[in-house]
Amino acid sequence: MIIIGYQGIGKSTLTKNSNGYIDLESGNFWWNGQRPHDWYIYYCQIAEDLSRQGYIVFVSSHKEVREFLKGSNEKVIVIFPSILIRDEWVKKLKDRYEESGKEKDFKAWKNAEDRYKENINELMRSNFYFIEINNLDYDLKKMIKDGIARLMKIGYSKEELHVDQSFDFWALEKVF
Repeated sequence: MIIIGYQGIGKSTLTKNSNGYIDLESGNFWWNGQRPHDWYIYYCQIAEDLSRQGYIVFVSSHKEVREFLKGSNEKVIVIFPSILIRDEWVKKLKDRYEESGKEKDFKAWKNAEDRYKENINELMRSNFYFIEINNLDYDLKKMIKDGIARLMKIGYSKEELHVDQSFDFWALEKVF
């Protein structure tokens, strides 16, 4: 399974603390200050391969990535914060940058500050199954498990979802 995750949802934090999740960092596709025009093809192909191996793979929400993954055979979901929590989310990203000092965190904060509503509307219209974060007090791992449970309830198999490496299917058996 591939998860397109908006900036700051907790992709890196979850992958550091849990087996079976991979945060495929799009920042690694820059070379000498430039990104090749077709970077997203290789990036998405790596994500698809890792997903087929049973990992839950987080990818960036760049438009090129979303467009490429529309043609993927892998199950793709999108996770993003609600438009209604814009101010809290921008503050969260600003605080993250002030703590880390990283350029990527600065870019994430400024992008959200300038384009939050536009970004979220694009994600909502991306034609993928989506999970919306409605407040800052959330458990990303639980939200993903609940989303997978809903997908299985409507007929997707664990083989179709490719989540057998990291997912606790025993917990889902209680749902059904």
